[in-house]
Amino acid sequence: MIKLQNKRGGEEILAMYWFAIILIIAGGIYLMIYYFYGTPYDIRDLESRILMNQIADCVSYGGKINSSLVLGGIFSVNQENFLDTCHLNFNSSEWDVEQFYTEVNFYELDNLENSSFMIKKGNEDWEANCEIQEGEDYEKLAQCAEKSFYSVDETNNQYIIKILTVVRKSEKNVKL
Repeated sequence: MIKLQNKRGGEEILAMYWFAIILIIAGGIYLMIYYFYGTPYDIRDLESRILMNQIADCVSYGGKINSSLVLGGIFSVNQENFLDTCHLNFNSSEWDVEQFYTEVNFYELDNLENSSFMIKKGNEDWEANCEIQEGEDYEKLAQCAEKSFYSVDETNNQYIIKILTVVRKSEKNVKL
């Protein structure tokens, strides 16, 4: 039998393979963390739906229209006080431009083409994004949500109420 005096060459080659494996694992962990935390969560759609539900609860709760909005078939809400009535605040010191828009339309059942009363609040520029937001190319536009429901006032006048809400906030929620 031949005795090998110098066995250290095999250990050095094996150490290089271990170093390469550790480097690959560390790189994989880094890439997973980068992809997971590197892209912001886009919650604009969820935020617009929450805003829409908040407005719907303010306008009509339990199938009855809020008496501070409609009294005896006459719309008594002041456009300027609508946000205060619903306990909403569209102004933020974080943004230079208002990032929200809402539109509430009241339609009588016998005339569904023409709105009996309309409330518009927020930045009306974002409404145009709702018409063209179909498709992935427009995911950086403002997100829209729309809802319609049936309600009656105190004198049993029947209305269809349509609510449109728009949330922009693209700078924080979309990777540009």
